[in-house]
Amino acid sequence: MSTPQPRVMSAQETAALDRVRRRVGALVFFAVVIHGVLGLIGVAHVVVDEPGRHGTAVGLLVMSGVVAAIMYVGIRLILGARLVSPVWMLLAALPTILGASWVL
Repeated sequence: MSTPQPRVMSAQETAALDRVRRRVGALVFFAVVIHGVLGLIGVAHVVVDEPGRHGTAVGLLVMSGVVAAIMYVGIRLILGARLVSPVWMLLAALPTILGASWVL
């Protein structure tokens, strides 16, 4: 009995598979990192009510913005897209902006 030979993919199929792989990787990266962004905002909301901890809450919001920027750059690099995209930059900063209006 002979073993079946593996099918060789065409260049078009390889490109499509690579595109799907990049998109899935970007979604997984987003799902992991957005928890950090939202967690920092949530902790800032809890901390801001304590006396004398307003500065800590502001620091946590700044950290959430830094993590959101890392998320933006990471996703753009995974997708192989150009880094400068004002719409996606604003979308990445949106949780921190909304968190600032919620916390401050």
